[in-house]
Amino acid sequence: MRVYIVDDEKTAIDNHMVMLNDFFPSIKIVGWATTVATASAEIIKYKPDLVLLDIDLPDGTGFDIVKNIPDPTFKVIFITAFDQFALQAFRLSAVDYILKPVNPLEFREAVEKVASQSVHEKNQLELLSLLHNISENTEHDRRIVLKTNEDIHLVKTSELCRIESDGAYCHFFLENGKRITVSHNIRHYEELLSGYGFVRCHQSHMVNLRFVDRFQKSDGGMLALHNGNFVPVSSRKRDKVLILINQQGIC
Repeated sequence: MRVYIVDDEKTAIDNHMVMLNDFFPSIKIVGWATTVATASAEIIKYKPDLVLLDIDLPDGTGFDIVKNIPDPTFKVIFITAFDQFALQAFRLSAVDYILKPVNPLEFREAVEKVASQSVHEKNQLELLSLLHNISENTEHDRRIVLKTNEDIHLVKTSELCRIESDGAYCHFFLENGKRITVSHNIRHYEELLSGYGFVRCHQSHMVNLRFVDRFQKSDGGMLALHNGNFVPVSSRKRDKVLILINQQGIC
């Protein structure tokens, strides 16, 4: 695997080189840069398989480098000290990142993850999603990357009606009636989407509150959705759900 390193501090670049050489002696470091301009030109020239990419650079950001390279085929691990808001954008986009200060074990795990992926598994959609989520100020316009065995789907969070758990899988039901099944458990998405108007109303169900029409008391408690679907509310989660839907003005 061929690796290119971008960071605004030469000492950080040296540290990355040491860790790469220690953990992955077969990896070839093809170059490094401290600026957007140099990195953009050399990444196109050297065609690395992986770019370790700092965010804050003297003449721009790591995102500018991604924008400068048409149809990027390399993998990216972002190295960032960003706040929680920005980190959520990385998670929604399924893009790998390492927090500063860099922990050697986390560094090794992130590179191992990339090295284990197929060379044919590209990440253009993930990068496009990240660029959108970083620049978008409205939470309802954020996009989430959903990977199935066959496809990678880029979906607006505002178009997700509900999520249903099925063991180790989750079924996503979209506003247009489409269903997407991914191999993640529901807790993963509870943490990921809690700040975007979603609520876990049952052990096996999450709903987007913007699609809730009313709370129905029969059958132990159900959420009636605009499309006519009904989603169960567990007794343990009922109080929390009622507070949230009341805050939304839903009866």
